[in-house]
Amino acid sequence: MKQIRLFILCMLLAFKGVAQGVQIQGKVTTANGLGIPGATVLEQGTANGATTNAEGDYKITTTKANGVLVFSYVGLISQTISIQGRKTIDIQLEEDLKALQEVIVVGYGSQRKQDITSAVSVINMKDIGEQPANNMNQLLQGRAAGVVVKQKSGTPGGIFEVRVRGIGSLGAGSDPLYVIDGFAVGTSVGANLNPNDIESITVLKDAASTAIYGARGSNGVVLITTKSAKEGKVNVNLSIDYGIQNVPDSRRVKMLNGVEFAQFKKEIFEDGIRYFQKREPTLEEVPIGFRYPEQTKYSTDWFGAIMRNNAPYMDVNLTISSGKGPLKSMLSVGYFKEEGSIIKTNYDRISIRSNIGGEVTKFLTVGMNVNGSYTKQNVANTDGRSALVGGALLMDPREPIYNDNGTMRPYIGGVDGAFGFPNPVFVLNNVIRRRNIGDVLANGFAEIAILKNLKFRTSVNAKINFNTYKEYVPSTIGLSVASGTAGAPPRIATARDINEQLRNYSFDQLLTYAPKIGANQTMDVLLGVTSQKETVYGVDGSGNTFPDDLVPYLGAASIRSSNSYENGWGLLAYFARVNYSFKDKYLLSASFRREGSSRFGANNKYGDFPAASVGWRLSEESFMPKASWLTDVKLRASWGVTGNNNIGNYPSLAFVGANNYILGNAFAPGKVISSFANSNLKWEKSNQLDIGLDVSTFNNKLTFTFEYYSKITNDMLLPISIPAVSGFTTSLDNIGKVQNRGVEVSADFRTTIGKVNFRTNANLTVNRSKILAIKGANDMLYYGSFYGGYNVQKVGRPIGMIYGYKKMGIFNTQAEIDAWPKQDGVIPGGMKFADTNGDGVVSYDTQDMVEIGNPNPAFTWAWTVAADYRRFDLNVLFVGAHDFDIYRNIEASTMNMDGVFNVLDKAKDRWRSPSNPGSNPNAKNSQGGTNYFKWSRESSERYVYDGSYVWLKAVTIGYNLPKFKSILSDARIFVTANNLFLFTKYPGNNPDAGVRGGTELNNDDESYPVPRTLAVGAKFNF
Repeated sequence: MKQIRLFILCMLLAFKGVAQGVQIQGKVTTANGLGIPGATVLEQGTANGATTNAEGDYKITTTKANGVLVFSYVGLISQTISIQGRKTIDIQLEEDLKALQEVIVVGYGSQRKQDITSAVSVINMKDIGEQPANNMNQLLQGRAAGVVVKQKSGTPGGIFEVRVRGIGSLGAGSDPLYVIDGFAVGTSVGANLNPNDIESITVLKDAASTAIYGARGSNGVVLITTKSAKEGKVNVNLSIDYGIQNVPDSRRVKMLNGVEFAQFKKEIFEDGIRYFQKREPTLEEVPIGFRYPEQTKYSTDWFGAIMRNNAPYMDVNLTISSGKGPLKSMLSVGYFKEEGSIIKTNYDRISIRSNIGGEVTKFLTVGMNVNGSYTKQNVANTDGRSALVGGALLMDPREPIYNDNGTMRPYIGGVDGAFGFPNPVFVLNNVIRRRNIGDVLANGFAEIAILKNLKFRTSVNAKINFNTYKEYVPSTIGLSVASGTAGAPPRIATARDINEQLRNYSFDQLLTYAPKIGANQTMDVLLGVTSQKETVYGVDGSGNTFPDDLVPYLGAASIRSSNSYENGWGLLAYFARVNYSFKDKYLLSASFRREGSSRFGANNKYGDFPAASVGWRLSEESFMPKASWLTDVKLRASWGVTGNNNIGNYPSLAFVGANNYILGNAFAPGKVISSFANSNLKWEKSNQLDIGLDVSTFNNKLTFTFEYYSKITNDMLLPISIPAVSGFTTSLDNIGKVQNRGVEVSADFRTTIGKVNFRTNANLTVNRSKILAIKGANDMLYYGSFYGGYNVQKVGRPIGMIYGYKKMGIFNTQAEIDAWPKQDGVIPGGMKFADTNGDGVVSYDTQDMVEIGNPNPAFTWAWTVAADYRRFDLNVLFVGAHDFDIYRNIEASTMNMDGVFNVLDKAKDRWRSPSNPGSNPNAKNSQGGTNYFKWSRESSERYVYDGSYVWLKAVTIGYNLPKFKSILSDARIFVTANNLFLFTKYPGNNPDAGVRGGTELNNDDESYPVPRTLAVGAKFNF
C-alpha cells in the first residue's frame, strides 16, 4: 500500500512538471539580422505572451512544454513555430510586401504604392467602419490631409462642401472633379451614389496627378471605385442601420421666452422716453400688450416648434456577388430613408447597381457597370433670416401656434410693433417644395491584349439625370418681416414646375505598353484620347392667381408663363503618360494633355497641360545607415499645370435677348445684344510645385507623410469695367492671380498589444492663400452688403477677408460722442467705430471699413483612434479647425434693439444707460442699447466671432458575432454616432455654416441645423 501511494505521488509530481511548461528565450530579427524591438510572442490558444526588448530579445514561460508560439510584428509576415522541447528559439520575420505592392487607383490607370511620386491620399473604407453617411463626401471628412469637408447645412440629402488645398479661384468654382469608375462626372456626385457601394476613394491633390485631367484638374480630383465581386467567392451581404437624429440643446440658439420678451419691450419703450423726452415714463404709458410682462399668457419656442425630436433614419443594403468562373458579377440594392430634424422635410433614396466583368478569352477582357437611383426629397426654405429657421428665432414668442379652437394660425405677430411672420409650422405643413431625381450612371469597357505587354482599352460612359421640382405656395401663406397686418394672408398663390434632363456621354480610348527593358528597370506608357459632351434640356413654368388652393397645378392658374432652354458643352483631349523605375529606387512619371473646350473663346479653344514628378527611395541607397526601425524613405517632387473650366457654358459669346416695343399701337418684336463677346477668353491655369517625403518605420508600423506645395493660379476669370459707350459696363476677362501655399502632415500607427490591435492616424493641414493680382495693384472686389457683412478680395491679402467698421466700444455719454471723430446721427448706446482714414469723420459708407476678420483657418486637423479586442472594436474620429473668424450676420436681427424681433438671451446684458451699461460694454461683441437703427447694425466687428472648434464627428462600437459555418460566414452588430459633441465658443449652432457661396466665406445668417445622429445596426455575410 505504501508503495502504491509513493507511485501515485511521483506521477502527480511528474504531471505537475509538465503543466508548469518551460521557459523559452531567443531573438527576433529581420531578414538582414537586425533585432526587432516590440515584436509580439504569443503562446497559441492562450493569453500568455511577451514582447521583445530593444535588441529583439525575448523570454516567455509557456503553460505547455510542447505548445506553439506565434511571432508577429506589424508590416512583417507572422510565423507559427512548434516548441518541440526546445528552450531557445531564434526567428527571422520576412517583410510583408503587401503594403508596398498595394495598387493605388490614379488617373486613367493604377500604380503600385511604392512607385507613386505625386501627392495622393487613399481613403481606407475599412478604417471608416459603419459611420452613418447619406452621401459619399461625408466619408471624406477628416480622412485625408489637405482635404477640408464642411457640412454647412443639415438638410436631408444635402451635399457637403469639399475643398482640396484651399480655394484656387476668385471667379470660377473651387469644387474638385469627381471620377466614378473612370468616368469624369463633374464637380458633384450629389447624394444619389450609395456610399455602401464604394470600394475605395483616392484623392489626387497635386498637379502631377491631376494634370492628366487637364482643364478640370485645378481643384483636385476624387477617384471613386465601386465594389465588384471577389475572386473565387460567392457572397450574400445584408446590412441594416436604424437611427434617430436630434439637434441637441447645446446647439440651439437661446432666445427670450414670452415673459422675457414682454419685459424687453417694456424696457426699451421706457428707455426711449428717458432718453428722447428726458423724463420718467408712467406705467399707463406702456402699451397694454407688454405693460405687465408677468401676465403674458403664451411663451412659444418657435424654433423648438419646427424641430422634430428623434427624427428616424434607416439604411438597408443587400449585395449578391459571384466571383467564380471567368465572368464575375455583383448586384446590390439599397434603400435609404431620412426624416429631417425639421418637420415635414425628408429624403428617400432607392439605388440599384450591377456589374459584370472578366476574361472572355485569353486576349479579351470586358466589363460593365450600371448604377441607377431614384430620390424623393421634401425640402423647405430654411436658410437666411427671412426663411424658416431665421424667422423662427425672430418671431414674437408671446403668440401661440394654435387658435383657441385648436386650428392652426396661418400668420403670427404684427402687434405691439413686432414684425409679422407666417406661422412656420403652418408653412411646413402647407407649402409644397418637392424634388424628385432619377439618375442612371453606366460604363462599359473592352480590353484587348494585342501583344503580351501591349493592351488597348476602349470604354463608353453615360450619365442620364432627370430632375423635377414642384413648388406651390398657397394663398394662406403671408409675408415675412411685415409691419402690422400688411403681410397677413390671403395672398396671391404661386406655383412653379421645373423639369430638367441632363445627358452626359464620354468615350475613352487607351493604349498601354509595359515593355521588359531589363531586370532592374520597369516602364509603362499610356496614350489616350477622350471626348465628352453634356447637354441639359429644361422647361420652367410658373403661375399665380389660383381660384382656390385645392388644385396646386399650373393648369389651374389664371396667369401662367413658361420658358424652355437647352445648353451644353463638349471637350476633346489627347494625352500621354510614362512611368519609369530603376531598381525601385529612382522613379519618374511624366504626362502631357492637350485639350479643347467649347467653353472658351475662338482664339483659345485649346490648352496644354504638362506635368512631371520624380521619386528617390533613399532607404535603398548604400549610404543610408541600416537600422531595424527604418523601413522605407522616399523623397518626392512634382510640378505641373492644370486648368479650371468651371465658368459656365458660353461666357466668350455675345448673347441676344428679346426686347419688344409698342410701335404705332402695335406690338413690334425686337432683339438686342445682351452681353459682350470676348473671343480671347481662355481657361484659368494653375502652376503647382509639390515636395513630399514618405517615411515608414518599424516595418510599416509607423508611417509619416510630409507635403509642401505652392500653387499659383493665373488668368482668373473676373468681370472688368468697360466703357459704357459700348453698350455694356462689364465683361469677363482673364485678369486675376492667386497663390496657395501649404504644408500637410499625416501619420499612421498600427500595433498589437497582447490581444488588442490598436491603430491611429492623424493629419494636419496648413494653407495660406494670397491674392497676387486683380487687374491693377490697388483693385479690390467687394462682395456682400453694407448691412450684411462684406467679403473683400484685395491684392496682397488672403481670399475672402471680412470687412467692416472696426468697433472701439459703445458711446456711453454725449460727451464721448462730441470728443470722437464725427459719427453723424449716433446717440449714447450706439457703437463707436474707428476713423481709419484719419479725415475726422466716420463715413456712412465703406471709406472707413477695414479688415475685421479672417475666415481662413490657421490650420485644420483630424484624428482617428481605433482598436479591437477579441470580438469588440472601437472607432473614433475627431476633426478640428482653429483661429478663423465667422461673421454672425443673423445677430443684426437677433440683437436688434428696436423691439420688432425677438432677441437673444444675452440681450438682457445690453447697454441701457450710462448708469446701466451692461457687464462688459467694451467687449467686441457687446451690444449697444439704442433703439435708433443708425450705427447699430452696419457691417462691423461687432458680429465677428472666433469660430475655432473641436468636433467629435463619429464614434462606432462593434461586436463580431460567432460564426455559424452552415449559415453565416461573418456577422456583426454595432452602435454608432455622428456629430456627437461640439466644443467651441462660437455662439451659432454650426461653425461650418455659411449661407453664401464662392468666396463669400463664413457669413452665418442661420441655416438648417446639423443634427446629432445615434444609430444601431447589423451586418450579415452569408
